[in-house]
Amino acid sequence: MSTPIEVEDENVNASIAIEESQSVHLEEEDGETVNEDIEEPGLSKAGRKRKSPVWKHFVEIEVQEKGKVVPKVECKHCKKRYKYVDGGPTSTLLLHVKSKCAALKKERGKTQGMLNFESQESTNFSLGISGPGGGYDHAKNREIMAKMIIAHELPFAFVEYTWFNILMKYNNHMFQKVSRQTIKKECMKVFESEREKMKKWFKDISKISLTSDCWTSNTSVGYMSLTAHYVDANWKLQKRIISFIDLAPPHSGEVISDGILDCLMKWGIQDKIGTITLDNASSNDRAAYLLKSNFEGRDKLHFGGLFFHVRCCAHILNLIVQDGLKVIKECLFKIREGVKYLRKSPSKLFKFGEIAIAHGVETKRSLCSDVQTRWNSTHRMLKSALHYKTVIHQYAMRDPNYEWEPKDVEWDEAGKICKFLEVFVEATNIFSGTTYPTANLFLVETYNVKKEICEAYRSSDEFLRKMSKPMFEKFEKYWGEVGVLMAVASIFDPRFKLASVQYTFRELYQEYEVVDRIKEVTDHLRALYEKYAKAVVNSLNSNAATSTSSMEETSTSSEALSAAQSRIFAFIKEMNGESRSKSDLEVYLEEPPFVPEGGRPFDVLVWWCQNCSKFPILSKLAKDVLCIPVTTVASESAFSAGGRVLDDYRSSLSKDMVELLVCGGDWLRAASKSTVLTLQQLAKEEEQLEVEIAMKNLSMS
Repeated sequence: MSTPIEVEDENVNASIAIEESQSVHLEEEDGETVNEDIEEPGLSKAGRKRKSPVWKHFVEIEVQEKGKVVPKVECKHCKKRYKYVDGGPTSTLLLHVKSKCAALKKERGKTQGMLNFESQESTNFSLGISGPGGGYDHAKNREIMAKMIIAHELPFAFVEYTWFNILMKYNNHMFQKVSRQTIKKECMKVFESEREKMKKWFKDISKISLTSDCWTSNTSVGYMSLTAHYVDANWKLQKRIISFIDLAPPHSGEVISDGILDCLMKWGIQDKIGTITLDNASSNDRAAYLLKSNFEGRDKLHFGGLFFHVRCCAHILNLIVQDGLKVIKECLFKIREGVKYLRKSPSKLFKFGEIAIAHGVETKRSLCSDVQTRWNSTHRMLKSALHYKTVIHQYAMRDPNYEWEPKDVEWDEAGKICKFLEVFVEATNIFSGTTYPTANLFLVETYNVKKEICEAYRSSDEFLRKMSKPMFEKFEKYWGEVGVLMAVASIFDPRFKLASVQYTFRELYQEYEVVDRIKEVTDHLRALYEKYAKAVVNSLNSNAATSTSSMEETSTSSEALSAAQSRIFAFIKEMNGESRSKSDLEVYLEEPPFVPEGGRPFDVLVWWCQNCSKFPILSKLAKDVLCIPVTTVASESAFSAGGRVLDDYRSSLSKDMVELLVCGGDWLRAASKSTVLTLQQLAKEEEQLEVEIAMKNLSMS
């Protein structure tokens, strides 16, 4: 029986069969006999090139011992010597290189290692590996593994997976296996450490905006997430989930507000909250009212309290779109069932592809099915069905079991609503962004939405009027009154400034209301600016009083001024009064809007960062307003009419562990700017792959 052994590093690359049944005795220089049960046969004789890789580590020498010349070999690394006869076995030399040479061990600790890992199938094998530079730090390695578990939503048992440990051992022979219990404790340590970092960061943030959303586990336990949004010192928009707690039923406004307040107190940010964005639900309205009352009672209600409660724009858009889709529910049913019929059988999909090619229809586009609670998937399904309209008709003629072909009038209606929904898709995607401010974009995008609805409502097309009527009513219910906050926020976009309000209000309001509405917005803007200016002046005066207190004894008092000096100072004051310097708000509004060069992507925060010294007070207000999110959810969830549901793995964990994984994962991914693919993204990729395989098979036939 032989066992293959591989030794691989910069000097050794060998795979040597060792016969266990043979015994070899080599004597070391100090006289100690090394008894090895291994031998390498077939070595070269004198004068021939030696083939064994072990000779990369040894050199032959001759040593005088008791008047005789004794042939030996010397290790190039540690200078250890062995007696050796030309043509003899080299297994002891190999053993020295493998495990006894201290110099090589030290070198391998920096660059390489030897793997002897026993798998679950009890198969012994060895691998040569390349490890990281520097010494092995087990504690640091364990910490990084914990962060990997949290950030990538992996089960704790991942660290016990056989091939994960093979991989780790391959990369560093000093790697020590970690149990799932140990990594769970390490995850807790990482979570606590990251939370303390966050608390320190929050101390330097002036205003924080909140979003809150409700989730449900498959065990029907209700959870509430709370996310903090802010602009940091580098003018970067940041988002962190700071709480993911279970809510005791019923989920009333009192329960929600108490949960939010408790979280804010734990983080020490209860006095920094500017706004909170919530879904449109009566319990959320009640919670917002209670929170506002709490902040107002402590004199910590910012922005005058006018902007505290922001309604989720994506949720409102979803309600509007769902009303419009009801008009073509019969057509949607036919298309949906027809797509299901085709996709459930590869042969049917193959036949469908043949017809598409025969009629010159591009087949790269996926034949999409939809999820009824996600209207963007319904929109994609409509687009793909319209693309394959001719193919669907031809297929229906060939397959007597296909009974879901829409009528011509239904195809016509589907085409109209598909085109109509484009503006809603664009608005929802913009509103749901988390890496850029959205408050400054709200006014312009809602204007586009209302303009589209009104054009359809006033259309001569009966179908468009029928479709847009409930959508218009829903729009007026929620956005008939444009919040002052969003109008103010749009002014902080230097591309638009006041023009955004002046232009859009003509469409959003009756003509006789426009002037008063614009004045209301500008009055609130100036009031906010004055409040910020006063705070800055008070801060400067406080600093000035502190810095000049030590100079009072040597300063010239006002009573000691000469009459001439007094007259000069009075003259200067009079001149300054006549040519009063303008506030940075006035300068900002009077300067022409900023026009990005060459259609380059525009980052509003970069612009304010570059101009904060020019607008020292206004930039502080802009930073606090621009961090306000207009939705509670990211883009993939924004199209959904269904609730957010925890997966099976998270639902099986304790409540504290769920919060650790949800919050900690969010913090670590934000720090590394990494993301996790959603189930919807994975499903879409799988769907696309399925179609590509079918089309590839078709082209090969």
